[in-house]
Amino acid sequence: MTAQENIFLKDKKMSLFLKSRKKIFTNLLGEHSSLHSGNGLDFKELREYSSGDDIRHINWNVTAKSLTPAVNIYNEDKQLNIVLVYLNSGSIYFGSSKSKKDTMIEVLATLGYAAVNKKDMLSSVFFSSKEDAFIKPSKHKAIVDINIQKANELKSLGNEINYKKLNEYLLGKLKKKSIIFLIGDFLEIADFKLLATKHEVSCVVVRDRFEEDLKLFGEFNFVNTNNQETENIFLDEGAIKKYNQLLKEHDNALFANLKKANIRFKKIYTSDNVMLKLKQLVQG
Repeated sequence: MTAQENIFLKDKKMSLFLKSRKKIFTNLLGEHSSLHSGNGLDFKELREYSSGDDIRHINWNVTAKSLTPAVNIYNEDKQLNIVLVYLNSGSIYFGSSKSKKDTMIEVLATLGYAAVNKKDMLSSVFFSSKEDAFIKPSKHKAIVDINIQKANELKSLGNEINYKKLNEYLLGKLKKKSIIFLIGDFLEIADFKLLATKHEVSCVVVRDRFEEDLKLFGEFNFVNTNNQETENIFLDEGAIKKYNQLLKEHDNALFANLKKANIRFKKIYTSDNVMLKLKQLVQG
């Protein structure tokens, strides 16, 4: 790596760092109120006292009026396990004005800061056909900078995502119930149904508008970014129309699959406001 390239990477990393930190949204991931009863301060409901209830939570006003012991029940504020999964495929190298990889790094940084800002445990997985890297759980802000650096360092060209191995890996790796964010371009249909029964899963689908509305005409030498094979292809109006239709059908099938598994998802284009889109995902 040349000195100039090294400076460029540092500048890019710093700009993402500052952008995410400056605009960090304190309520992006909510207050994490669980459905379990606990000793938090967030009131959930009032119910009749039963044996074993904490007598400190007896509502004496209601008890006096109804002549029946009643207790206040609170939501429990729990520290969550947040897992960010960065899908490191060759296709993320693509972008018209900004690459999908840069957008994914921004997603990684933004979700990371939101998690550690809430004092949650954050861990990260970088995966292609195997584990490329694992950043162990931490609640310190330094982990976000490590994530950005790792995503910038990892080679993406020539990689393909093995979703079967990814499922097996996550099911074996994550022992505690976690909130998982899968970040990638999802140009293949993936089945996360079993993973979603054990964890809360969300998918961030990163795309470039140009690849969904291809407007190229003529003869081109294409490079497959997943396997780096080249092919000479002539694109006419019929070929473009077929390509756009196939990608639309792919996404319809992908999103239907995610909905069936009760998995939240959001498509984020490289030209979108990442902060706004993520807020819509986690609060929608």
